[in-house]
Amino acid sequence: METQEKTEEQKIRRQLTAYLRKLIRWKSNDVVKLSLLGPEDAGQVDRLDLAGVAELKRNANGAFEVKFVDKLRVLAMLRELMEERRDGALEDFLNGLGRETGGGEA
Repeated sequence: METQEKTEEQKIRRQLTAYLRKLIRWKSNDVVKLSLLGPEDAGQVDRLDLAGVAELKRNANGAFEVKFVDKLRVLAMLRELMEERRDGALEDFLNGLGRETGGGEA
């Protein structure tokens, strides 16, 4: 039973790590698209990637407010998860992240 629990914990940890990595790489392009959609385009919302959106408001006057997931917190969470493994995966990931984004801010 203990081996099964450990395997399940490893599976959950892998899924969480994968999701955190997705959040780090997430771009806000679809939020801009969403802000430009009218009521007649509501069917397109399901196709947008809004994973990095923490809060979204559209006021009666048409103002559009968005709060994004804090990528520094996500990195901290990812670091904690990956440090528990201590197999160099964190350093490899961070090095790869810098190459993908050109070393600049995403």
